[in-house]
Amino acid sequence: MKSTVLFLSAAAALVVLAGCQTVRPVAQQSTIRTQASGFAPGASTGHDTIAFAVAFGNSDLVKTWTVQVAGPGGTVKTYMGDRKSLPTNLSWDGKSDSGSAAEEGRYTAFLSVDYGTRLPKATATSESFLLDLTSPTAFLGVNPSQFTPGAQGMTSPVTLTVDAKSPFATMSDWTIKIYDSNGTLFRTFNGTWPDHSVNWDGKGASGASVQPSMTYSVVATVSDEFGLDGIAKASIPVSASAAQEQIAPSAVPMGQDAIQADLNGFSPKNETGYKTIEFYLTFANPLSVHSWSVTVASAQNGVVRTFTGSSGILPPSLEWDGKDEAGHYVPDGTYAAALSVDYGSSMASSPVVSRPFILDVTPPSGSVELSEKLFSPEETSKTITLTLDASSPVAGIESWTMNIVSPEGTVFRTFTGTWPEKQVVWDGKSSSGAFVESAEDYPVQVRVTDEFGNVGMLTGKVPVDILVFSTPEGYRIESSRIFFKPYTADYKDVPPEIAEQNMKRLDMLAKKLAKFPSDRIKIVGHAVMVYWNNPTLGKIEQQDVLIPLSEARAKAVEQALTERGLQTAMFTTDGVGAADPIVSDSNYKDRWENRRVALFIEK
Repeated sequence: MKSTVLFLSAAAALVVLAGCQTVRPVAQQSTIRTQASGFAPGASTGHDTIAFAVAFGNSDLVKTWTVQVAGPGGTVKTYMGDRKSLPTNLSWDGKSDSGSAAEEGRYTAFLSVDYGTRLPKATATSESFLLDLTSPTAFLGVNPSQFTPGAQGMTSPVTLTVDAKSPFATMSDWTIKIYDSNGTLFRTFNGTWPDHSVNWDGKGASGASVQPSMTYSVVATVSDEFGLDGIAKASIPVSASAAQEQIAPSAVPMGQDAIQADLNGFSPKNETGYKTIEFYLTFANPLSVHSWSVTVASAQNGVVRTFTGSSGILPPSLEWDGKDEAGHYVPDGTYAAALSVDYGSSMASSPVVSRPFILDVTPPSGSVELSEKLFSPEETSKTITLTLDASSPVAGIESWTMNIVSPEGTVFRTFTGTWPEKQVVWDGKSSSGAFVESAEDYPVQVRVTDEFGNVGMLTGKVPVDILVFSTPEGYRIESSRIFFKPYTADYKDVPPEIAEQNMKRLDMLAKKLAKFPSDRIKIVGHAVMVYWNNPTLGKIEQQDVLIPLSEARAKAVEQALTERGLQTAMFTTDGVGAADPIVSDSNYKDRWENRRVALFIEK
């Protein structure tokens, strides 16, 4: 009995001791991971920081934690906290704890978690990542180095090749932008590495070709995988047209006189090429020369200029500017230069004549033809075709630049082309996408350049119709709505900004409609229904109140337009009450828009 009691007492003691001990928790894994392979603090948004995804195992037991970012120079950035702040993400901007920029290179993030006595300290390491600080070094190759004009555009394309290198990063993508001599963007190419070249045929985004004797600027931007950019630049000159190519003098046999022209033709008025022609002179026996003369003549005009000299002055060449002795330009035509040398009795000599050449004095002329007399981009057609009819008395047309000018006198849209291309299809939009204004004239100015660089101006204009929009009611005139005070036909006693808009629109409509006195205009009045939610009362309101009110509003606008000089015979009026609301009459905030008048062209 005594032994049994002792056994039970010992067992009870063991149970008590067992109950006083705590079961040790199972350790869970902590991790830290990078969400990118690298970053560049100087790059565009999205690449300028790097994020770390942090996961804390046994988060309820964390005492403190530390994240250290270490690279070529050791630890540069430290984050720390306790159980009250356990982030799931951390972001690093590439700066050290002191705020200075960290060194470029590969880095790793180290996570350390302290659980006190409850668990052993946990550590984790991220994937390595790149801190990219050096922009790519970019190179731009152009082959061949220039464009050469031919009869049908450029004789061959130019290959643009982009190369780039970076100490750490790989290349991602590139953009090539080409600008004309005025700095206007002419063409853009885009690509993704490893493709890094493009063949350019010399045409711009609009299909126009590069212009002879002009130089185009090329800017290549190369981006690495983390968004840092490198820039390379080059220029592409366009040589003069074949007609303006200078001809080197050929060898002359001993004992012969010769005169050679260095051009096939020239224009003393040109803007891009040669303004004079040079004659290379060769004397058969320079020591025996008594005198010499050079005459410039054509079959139609005879001799137009004479140069003379003696044995004391034997020039290797002479230059002619297309003028006679009086300083006036001689007529256009095909000319030749003749050299006559007097050697006295020492030798006989006959005049020698140069190859024929063209003198181009008169600039190109012509006209701009329209496919429609009146441009109606919102009604009869979406585009208008402008056709150039240009010619020169002696030269071929080479290229042109067309400026369509706004009513305010600024350039609205520009087109360029190389002959025989001579048509432009215009959608009525500016270079920035703005649309033409209703019932305005848009002057057209075309600079036409012939093969010798002589420039002529063609002019015209594109008259724009009153712009209308097709609606169920008919062709509503653009910007023709006039708004009214509630329950009245008063368009003046409204909020100031609406009143100002009303007056401007009436002035504008009167000015534009005056250009088209034969048009017939319908003025339609509208109103707001108060009893929109009661069909019976609404029907009575429509017939007895709103129809008469909307008719009065139409009459008020008719009177305003006739006071501004238009004839009453142009107009008819109507009132439809609340039959055609812009917004629901239940919309108390915006239903003022239904108190209006709109104008329609009757077809």
